[in-house]
Amino acid sequence: MTMSVTELAALPTAPTISKGLREAARYADHGLFLALRRALFGTTNFDDFVAVVTPEHAIAEGVALIVLGGLVDPEVTDQGWPDATWTAGYFAQRVGHAHEVVAGWNAAHTEQQLAHLFEAAADRAQQMETTA
Repeated sequence: MTMSVTELAALPTAPTISKGLREAARYADHGLFLALRRALFGTTNFDDFVAVVTPEHAIAEGVALIVLGGLVDPEVTDQGWPDATWTAGYFAQRVGHAHEVVAGWNAAHTEQQLAHLFEAAADRAQQMETTA
């Protein structure tokens, strides 16, 4: 089971996806995954974030990857957006696909283009967070 972007935005323990993606744009020089981790978890050091990260943080990272992946390749989101009907296994499968797509895109693009992708994804996530 997972949560929609709207449900995550309503939780006090989860990072807001749009804010996390917008902040990740500031850290694009760290690379795709480290920028995302720093923005959503506050650090890239495992020992530092393991004590404070919640299951909602892990879900937020996966949803952020799906939002990013959907901008790169519409096939990532062709089955819709994460919501409570998704099983954990299905969510993991979709996150894995998004991870692969975004990593491939990142390998062929600059830090500035990555920052723009984060910003575009933040805009999309913000629209999703405000729709019920």
